[in-house]
Amino acid sequence: MARVLTGSLLALGAWALAFRSPPALLVAVLVAVGLGALREFYALARAGGITVMAPAGYAVVIVWLLVPSVDRGLLATLLLLGLLAAGTLAELPKERLLATVAVTLGGAIYVAGPVHAAIQLHTASPHWLVYVLALVGVGDSVALGIGRWLGRHPLSVSLSPRKTWEGTVSSAIASTVAGASYLVVFLGQEAGFAAIALSLCVNVASQIGDLVESALKRAADVKDSGNILPGHGGLLDRVDGLIFALPVVHVYLLLLG
Repeated sequence: MARVLTGSLLALGAWALAFRSPPALLVAVLVAVGLGALREFYALARAGGITVMAPAGYAVVIVWLLVPSVDRGLLATLLLLGLLAAGTLAELPKERLLATVAVTLGGAIYVAGPVHAAIQLHTASPHWLVYVLALVGVGDSVALGIGRWLGRHPLSVSLSPRKTWEGTVSSAIASTVAGASYLVVFLGQEAGFAAIALSLCVNVASQIGDLVESALKRAADVKDSGNILPGHGGLLDRVDGLIFALPVVHVYLLLLG
């Protein structure tokens, strides 16, 4: 019940932000979610025995998202060089230096890139953002329901024993149908291969994102990334699929020009 209630409130809040709030408020919420997810990512890294330079990661996420004119490639390069210099001057153990730099920089990009994609999708049309949110939400719900009801064949015992092939395939079918329908009805896309292929790719990316976060949690030996969302766990548990799905649609729009 807690999971359903939390999910419903999140869905309602996302709809209101996408269609009824000023763009500045949407950006502020997305930045806050990104920083919260990064905080949980760094907590997983620490639980796995990796030192992180969290303030540098937070600063990069803020600049990445709130300074539209910034050269993000240059920003990532400067962070990499700065972290290497800071770690060396701070005399971090040599066996920890590369891991610390990689996780600090990787975590910042892991969060900032998809949140930036979400902002760009909303700028193109609120429907593009809601399309991804709805597709991922449908896929997650169907995978959970069918997996519990009919699931017999585990997808990956080592990463997530509760995920099944039955749930995975059902998720792909349901979200592809829902996503393609949304594209046709609300975004004026033609019903055909492109709408189906895009929606299927988004679902596959979302499910991969879910498995990636499961791998991170297994490495840290924790069940959830946090406990801020009743029935769901942490922010990272809720947005893991979106992290991989949002850039797919962003790339699609860039290719369309």
